[in-house]
Amino acid sequence: MPRSRKTTAILALLALTLASKEAAGGKRPFPDTDGYPRQGWGFDTGATPGDRITGVNYLSPDELEVLKEVNLLRRDPAGYARLRLEPLRACYLGKLFFHPGATPVPLRTREGVAALDECIRVLENAEPAPPLSPSDGLSLAARELTREQGATTRTGHVGSHGSTMPERIERYGQWRSSIAENISYGLQTPREIIAFLLIDDGVSNRGHRKNLLNGTFNRIGISIGPHRRHNAMCVMDFAAGYTTKKR
Repeated sequence: MPRSRKTTAILALLALTLASKEAAGGKRPFPDTDGYPRQGWGFDTGATPGDRITGVNYLSPDELEVLKEVNLLRRDPAGYARLRLEPLRACYLGKLFFHPGATPVPLRTREGVAALDECIRVLENAEPAPPLSPSDGLSLAARELTREQGATTRTGHVGSHGSTMPERIERYGQWRSSIAENISYGLQTPREIIAFLLIDDGVSNRGHRKNLLNGTFNRIGISIGPHRRHNAMCVMDFAAGYTTKKR
């Protein structure tokens, strides 16, 4: 990667732990069983059929839903806070988060509801950002990491074969001014993934949130896959200008 180009810092991982013995066993905090709705938290999306992206055959339905959630956020940050985040206040008891499903296993957060409230304040004052367009090259880069890590218990931005985020992104295309990567573990549905990356509990620089709101980014790649320890992981690769290599 030429040093003359400005990169964004590789971000810290989302760090949330289960407040139960299931944490040691690697159980994801939001399982599909125990009555928890697979499609998310049951709040009305407010989206119209026109918000759905069609003709993108390299993203799974869940990955397309992640993209839709991101663009819903970027189009109206304050509205997204009201729609998705404000209802979550009632789910906190101290530093425990009891998600709005039937599963009794809470999530032990580091900051409690304070992180949620801070996130809502930021979104209420955030400017809208242009929507992100899906990129097959960035999605291949994201998928490379999910495939490398999925069969292992490892986490982080370095793949199990030693690949770095810039190496993976450059393997499939050329970026112009900046790139970044978000990773979540243990979260299954698109709404969960985006909500907890936005809240960014325990991450001092709120780097995941900044990536999601960064108006300079215009392309995104998404990969959701299984993870041996956390059951699920989602990788999002962002770029400000990206051209996929011809294959």
